[in-house]
Amino acid sequence: MTKKRGKLAIVSSTTLGFVAFVGILAFVALIGQRHHLRLDLSEGKQYSISEQSQKIVEALKGDISIKGFFQEADPNREKTRDLLETYRYYSKKINYQFIDPDREPSLAKHYMIRTYGTLVLEGFGKTQTITTADEESITNAILKLTQEKQRVVYFLTGHGDRDISNFDKDGYSTAKAAIERENFLVKKLNLLEVPRIPEDAALVVVAGPKNVLMATELEALRQYLARDGSLMLLLEPFSNGGLGDFLEHYGITISADIIVDTMSRVFGASYLIPVITEYSHHKITDGFNVACFFPTARSVKSADKVPPSVDITELASTSPYSWSETDFQFGQPEPPKFDETKDKKGPINVALIASVSNKAPSNGKKSDEHGTVKGENPERQGQILVFGDSDFASNGYFNMQGNSDFFLNSVNYLGEQENLITVERPKTSGTPLTLSRSQSQLLFWVGLFLMPVVVLVSGLAVFRLRRKHR
Repeated sequence: MTKKRGKLAIVSSTTLGFVAFVGILAFVALIGQRHHLRLDLSEGKQYSISEQSQKIVEALKGDISIKGFFQEADPNREKTRDLLETYRYYSKKINYQFIDPDREPSLAKHYMIRTYGTLVLEGFGKTQTITTADEESITNAILKLTQEKQRVVYFLTGHGDRDISNFDKDGYSTAKAAIERENFLVKKLNLLEVPRIPEDAALVVVAGPKNVLMATELEALRQYLARDGSLMLLLEPFSNGGLGDFLEHYGITISADIIVDTMSRVFGASYLIPVITEYSHHKITDGFNVACFFPTARSVKSADKVPPSVDITELASTSPYSWSETDFQFGQPEPPKFDETKDKKGPINVALIASVSNKAPSNGKKSDEHGTVKGENPERQGQILVFGDSDFASNGYFNMQGNSDFFLNSVNYLGEQENLITVERPKTSGTPLTLSRSQSQLLFWVGLFLMPVVVLVSGLAVFRLRRKHR
């Protein structure tokens, strides 16, 4: 009878222990569903987002939807999913989904997706598109969505300039609509009425002026650059709007020429439509590998003497089969021929950007390839981007190959200047473990011999102890 009671007590205690164990597991699971806990123990916090990003995400007052356009077999898809899940951990106002652009081409076309790996963020009545799925890009896109103040892109008028309200082939209505999709307001500006650039100007565009700008207008542009403004000039051959001396002051030369490119014949285009395939290293052109077509373009280049406060990067150039023609006349019956005594052989530069520092770099330090002064007190700078053509952004050519991308990349860079924040991940040095010969032997024998013996002896001891108490 005593043995039966003992067995019953053992069974009862075992059952109660099992039920308690299952209950604890269920309780922990329920808590886990409602309260997620993540702990990143990696040295460089590889599985977390920075404190900056956490605060921005946690402070969200509205929902943000993220659409990731990845192919299903793309290995970066899961990596991006992990990153977006980390954002969602800090705020349930962030939702995401993945779309294969090959399976849903209509949706990809709606969002104007051109490359795999593009993220589209929507929220607060705005849209941001990024092509790099990393923390810095995502956080900056979220910040731009939450910004209440909208930036304005002004197009200068009054000189026969390109008209943003013109829907004809030569108009800029398509460019205007594309800029507005990038969350900018687009307005016209006549400096003859009020000779000062408005304070809300993110960018001023002078597109294809046929008549000369007045001295008061040029002075307004100089003052705007002195306020760290951004200026985009799109100039046609043999018509510079009187901006030659203005640009020379900043170390930029525009020549009285037109570019002839025999390579254009391969694409079935006129020899006066040079093909642009070579791009320099700059934020505007990073990863840009699409050909652009610049109808009737002129050369733009650095002057022989560039002021020390100006840093110039030549962005794009034509093929080696091109040259700059100086004796060309529109309507001439014969095609131009290269004259080595007058003409310059390609490649010919057709776009450049100048960063204008309004304070000399400290300690005589120079600027980097992105036009940022490397000094003790780096400051935001004025920017001048010069294109040797205005046709490429017109309604007739805007959507040809990479024209729209080049133009919009330029607008975004000049209008946004830089990222609102910079995320710097902690550097992981990686500490190697070096064992001596005796330590290696000890580790070998402990793992191969000692641990199995300890387990075996412990098992025998427990077995004998249970037999003794039966």
